[in-house]
Amino acid sequence: MAATGNRGGGRRSKGERRLVGTRMPVADADKLAAVAEARGMTVSDYVAQLVTKHLSHVQLDKISNQEALPIPQAS
Repeated sequence: MAATGNRGGGRRSKGERRLVGTRMPVADADKLAAVAEARGMTVSDYVAQLVTKHLSHVQLDKISNQEALPIPQAS
């Protein structure tokens, strides 16, 4: 019979993820690590939480760089 579930005792999957990375000035990266540790989180989880919160307020249709072309100018 095949093993099912998480029998290894490790952390359960958070679902499908994609790596997003960035480079920061050393002082800012150190501060980020300290804040994440103080909150009991990994830097990755803390940054993901911040970015997800920010993106929840972004309306993609409002930030499109393409403007509608007025009909008289289209011909």
